[in-house]
Amino acid sequence: MDFRSMLFYFMIYSFAGWVIEVAYHAVTMGKVVNRGFLNGPICPVYGVGVSLVLVVMQGLARQNIETSNPLVLFAVGIVLATLAELVAGFMLDKLFHARWWDYSNEKFNLNGYICLSFSIVWGLAIAFVLRVVQPVVAGLVAKIPPVAGYIILAVLYIVFVIDIILTTLSVLKFNKQLEQMSDLRNAILKVSDGMSEVIASGTIRTVSKFDESKEKVEERRAELEIKLEALRKDMTLHAFYGRGRILKAFPNLKHRRYGEIYEWLKSRLDREKGDLE
Repeated sequence: MDFRSMLFYFMIYSFAGWVIEVAYHAVTMGKVVNRGFLNGPICPVYGVGVSLVLVVMQGLARQNIETSNPLVLFAVGIVLATLAELVAGFMLDKLFHARWWDYSNEKFNLNGYICLSFSIVWGLAIAFVLRVVQPVVAGLVAKIPPVAGYIILAVLYIVFVIDIILTTLSVLKFNKQLEQMSDLRNAILKVSDGMSEVIASGTIRTVSKFDESKEKVEERRAELEIKLEALRKDMTLHAFYGRGRILKAFPNLKHRRYGEIYEWLKSRLDREKGDLE
């Protein structure tokens, strides 16, 4: 095992994880969507999980993966892959104020970031991958010429870093727009409530004054609703990348700061989808 090979393994298993996520969602939900956090076809948590086990078993413990005890691989896989998922979920939550996955409804979960059932799946999957798949992958990687290998890695990791940057900027803008939408909805409610209070107080005593005030309120409300709708359309414009993909790929996402407006946005999207169908 060498550093060059590990770089390849990370990318290969990250891509394989993305394929698994997309396939699982296609089977369970009946539609194909990019389920990764990043825009590109890669789920780094899978690559990290497998790579950690490889480093520990082959790099630190000096164990031959092909002859290692499957139960040991299973146990190490559970611990390290679960740790990777826990750290990833926690970091994404704290950085972007949202739960990209949530196991709160599963038994034996830890703050919704990880749960026992999926940890067992992680262990089984890693034991299978390392005993059955990894020897084939290692053989293929070993056949890649050194110069060509470094060129491929350079291209892959440059694209990977660019994807991280663009996705981060996109999510930050997504959060900013959620904040703006929340402010606009509150302003619309405030305008409507303000008019109701004026009517209830009886301060408008003539029909002409009432019509004039009502017209101003309706104009202001219409202006705010136009801005809100423009923001909503901008956020849902692209379904395959950026902010629109987030809504499509993570229907169960829970936003800690702007949960109410996010749920409203999803309901509008679902309603439009139903109208089209």
